[in-house]
Order: sequence, then structure tokens, then C-alpha cells
Amino acid sequence: MSLRKKLIVLGFVFAMIATACGDSTEDTTAAPTTAAPGTTAAPTTAAPTTAAPTTTVAPPAEEIMTDIGVSDTEIRIGLLADLSGPFSGLTVDIVDAQVAYWEDVVNANGGIAGRNVVPVIEDTGYNVATHGEKYTKIVDEVVAFSNSTGSPHTASILSQLKEDNVLAMPLSWYSGWADPAFDSGLTFELGTNYCIEGMNVIEWMVEKFKADNDGALPTLAVVTRAGDYGQDAAAGVKYAAQQLGLDIVYDGEGLIVRSNPLEYTAADAAPVIPGIVGSSPDIVWVTGSGSETAVLLGGSAQAGLLTAQWTGSTPSYDFRLLDSAAAEAFAGFFFQSNYAVSWGTDVPGMAQVSEVLTARYPDRRPSDAFILGWTEARAMEQILRQAAANGDLTRQGVIDAANSVELISMGGAAPDQNYVGSPNDYVVRETYIYKPDLVAYLAAGGAEQQLQNGLGTTGSTLIEGPFVMPLAANFEFTGACWTQEEGNRISG
Repeated sequence: MSLRKKLIVLGFVFAMIATACGDSTEDTTAAPTTAAPGTTAAPTTAAPTTAAPTTTVAPPAEEIMTDIGVSDTEIRIGLLADLSGPFSGLTVDIVDAQVAYWEDVVNANGGIAGRNVVPVIEDTGYNVATHGEKYTKIVDEVVAFSNSTGSPHTASILSQLKEDNVLAMPLSWYSGWADPAFDSGLTFELGTNYCIEGMNVIEWMVEKFKADNDGALPTLAVVTRAGDYGQDAAAGVKYAAQQLGLDIVYDGEGLIVRSNPLEYTAADAAPVIPGIVGSSPDIVWVTGSGSETAVLLGGSAQAGLLTAQWTGSTPSYDFRLLDSAAAEAFAGFFFQSNYAVSWGTDVPGMAQVSEVLTARYPDRRPSDAFILGWTEARAMEQILRQAAANGDLTRQGVIDAANSVELISMGGAAPDQNYVGSPNDYVVRETYIYKPDLVAYLAAGGAEQQLQNGLGTTGSTLIEGPFVMPLAANFEFTGACWTQEEGNRISG
């Protein structure tokens, strides 16, 4: 069957893609359980001996100052995670990787300052109100949060984080997290923010298009969610378009809207797809969930847009889309941005990741999201070890440690970073570009792969990275690119 004929089939099935590629957790194991207050989760595997590097030595455990969330035997950290909402297909893997890291790498090797790290996990369902409720439920039990899923969700608890004086690590790449004027130095992002990612990837796509088309400039369509996620990305993309002289032929900023929180349907996309297709863009930028991208890409292809190249913010792609009816479209038209390496990349530390996760989750499939969870835990470990070395595991001590660590090493899994100096000094600017490889994915077993049978692949083939293009490298970052109050705060 030709690609065109296969894509026509999407007209009948793309409304069901949401369920197949990330809006449920049916093909994952159960979410990890929350350890009861006062208990310690027991490790289940023999632990490798390597952990995140530290050059610090903690004083005797009894000499370390503590307050909320830290006892003589435990350091309790919170995770407010989307385990049942639109990003759950990825977030379950992220949380499970954290659990494995804490129990099988850190606790099995003596913990931190003689204490086991205990994750306290709550499912927020990617709902802002629920996020606040779950924060209130566990905030008095934990010293910090190593995961807070969602940009508007984390922003909604920012005033409470300030009132409670507690550190949080967003599972979100909103540019405001790097701005102390916005977050009072309490949120610690990992990786490149949506705004700079947009600049970096668009310039890369433009250079590729020019090389393939005798120097001609491409036209651009932009379609995003509203709010801190979609519009922060749109600010960076539009900045790049202005700087590079691109014509934005369709502006769908903020137009990805769901009538049902758990499903993005053909009816939801109906106002958007004709605008994309009718504008005949050369490049389409999407900032949404994987299932939203699938409906938009599949629907646009079915409506006749078969020449545009698609890309978007990292959370806009889910490797499990290669199991869906849109697989051929993604393999043919999509370039995947990412903040970290994909599963199985040959970098220092990957052997440890695969060893630990295979031992703990032998029946699970390979996942790029495991890497994101691993780097979250790895960064938080280094912060906690610095706080312990400072003799201060109070909430304020953890915040002070995070703001003073000069190198948070990711072991090659993602760009190293720190939070020292001005935002322009420490904001991360590198990203990675991958191409979905359906042939390699299916040859490895596709959705039937299991970690116990070998490393496997998610079908994400590295094209370039980590790299930074001139626009992103030279951009003077002074604060959030977009805010709810002011909208787009950067211009060409």
C-alpha cells in the first residue's frame, strides 16, 4: 500500500488515536504506590555501584539540621505526577524511573547522609485543581518535590511553594522557571525551556529546508495549546520566524483545545486542520500532547497536506505513536525535538540505566521517558547531597544547596547544568533532533519489546545533538518569554 493510501485510512481512525498513544496507561504497569508515612520502601534489586558524582562529604547524620520531611532514617520527596491524564503514557515511565533510581541506586548504596530517600507519589491527572489538592495533601510530609507535572499546574501552586518555602522540580520546561523574579528561586528546571527550544529547532529546520531547496526560505504554520506551555513555545518560534524572515502563513497559537480532558478528537481539531492545510506551509510547529499532534498530523495528511515537515516541543511526540494509525505519517513527515538522549544511546551511564530498569521492570518496554525520570532523580540527588554536606537538610538548606551547585552532571544523558549566576548564564540552550524510524522500531519488535529481552529501541534515531543554533546561542535571556499577564514578552 502506498503512503498516500495508508494516510487516507487515517480519516477513519485518527479520532481514536488519543487512546492508542498516550491518553491512558493501559499498556503500562500500575503506577508506583506511595510509601506510607514513617515507612521506608525496600529496594528490590541488587544495585550498581555508580551514582551521581559528588565532591562533598556529609557530616555525621546526627549533626545535620533537619525540619519538614527529613527524619533520622528518611528523606521524603514529593512527586505530583500525571499518572492518568493526557501525558500519563510518558509520566508513568518518568515516575517509575525515579522510583528505581532512589531505591536501587541511592538507597541500596547507603542513601544520603545515612537516610533512605522515600518518594511520596500523588496522581494529579493533569488537572490544575487536583494538582493543588494533592500538593496540600502531602506538602507537610516532604522536604522538596522532585516532580511537578505541567506548566499551568506548577504555576498554580507557585504562591504556595513560596509560602511553604519548598523547592520543586517541574516536569515542565516553561521559561519562567529560570527567572528568580518569577519563582523566587524555588523551581529548578531541567533542560532547555520551551521558548529557546522553539528558536533552536526552527532555525535547524530552516537550515535543513534551505539546503534541500536551493536556499529558499520555508513558510511556517504554528499551532499550540494556550498558556504557559503552548504560548511560551510560540513566543520562541515567532521570535525565530521574525529573525529569520519567515512568513507565518497560519497562526494557531492557543487553538489546541479539548472538549474532553482525556481525549482530543476530530471534532476538536476541525477548526484547526483546514487552517493548516489551506495555508500550505513548508514547516508545521506543534506544541501539544502526542495524541494531539497525531490527530493534527494525521488529519492534515488525510486532507491532502503531504509535503510539509512537522516538528514541535518535546512533549508533543510520544514514541508510542509508532504503534498507532499515524505511524507512517510520523516516520515520513516528523522531526522530533528532545531535551535528552533517547533510550539506548551510547553515553556514559546508559548501561546503569538499562541494568537497573531491566532488573526492576523486566516486562516493560523501552521508553525514552525513562531517561527524563532518571535525570530528574539524578539532579535532585546531587542537590540533596550538597545540602547534607552543608550540614543542612532543612527546606531552606535544600533550596540554598540547589542555588549553589556549580555543576549538576547528567552523565551524558542530557546537557549538564547549574543554577548559579544570572538566568542568562545558566539557562540551557542545547537540544537534540531525532527522526522516528518505523522500520528499525518494528524490526526490534515494536510494542512487543521487553527490557528482559535486550536493550531494544523506541525508534528515535538521532539526527543531531546536543546542538545549539546561533539564535538560541546569542539570545539574551532576561526572564520568561511569555506570561499570563503580559503575553509574549520577547520581540524581534
